[in-house]
Amino acid sequence: MDKDYIENKILDIETKYNFNEGYKLLYCPWSTINQSSIAFISLNPGSKMPDEADMRILSDERGNSYEVERHTTKSPITHQFLELCKLLKKSPSDILTGTICPFRSKSWTSLSREQRDAGIILGKYFWQKTLDNITLLICIGNDVASNMTSISDFKKEKIFDSGWGDIKIIRYKDSKGKTLIHLPHLSTFKLFSRKECIPVLKEVFEI
Repeated sequence: MDKDYIENKILDIETKYNFNEGYKLLYCPWSTINQSSIAFISLNPGSKMPDEADMRILSDERGNSYEVERHTTKSPITHQFLELCKLLKKSPSDILTGTICPFRSKSWTSLSREQRDAGIILGKYFWQKTLDNITLLICIGNDVASNMTSISDFKKEKIFDSGWGDIKIIRYKDSKGKTLIHLPHLSTFKLFSRKECIPVLKEVFEI
């Protein structure tokens, strides 16, 4: 994957579709693309960031953003991601962490339909070109999961009761041996902080 090509595409779309709050595609160093077998993909970066954060950045070369900014972050997903890493017995630096739409916004609905579509088309292109080494995709929320399942022949393998009301977790498999886990949005459903959910999560991830 050509880093300059992707960044130029982001800059072109940023201008064409009037994105004005910045962007961030990967929450980890670019080199993680060639080193990881696990991907964690959320929808898009928020606009509320630590004061010292770079608002326009392709990848975080300091390390995994959730770990680096864990004491200053304003993201409710941070703790959930770090607990996920503990469950998987992985370091945050082991996981290719990013977004399917790289453009920041106060909320997903604050973007126009044209902006959302443009961002996701770019994100799907990036992830489709990046998944050769990935065997486990962890997708956060319906928009991410529905778009990521469409880039391969993913089929539902099992639906789990999450342990949080009627919220479900879905596990998919494709013909290439990849597993995709569709989790609910962790900023609302903090599964990894709820003891009732842990046995289910271990089953979902086949631990």
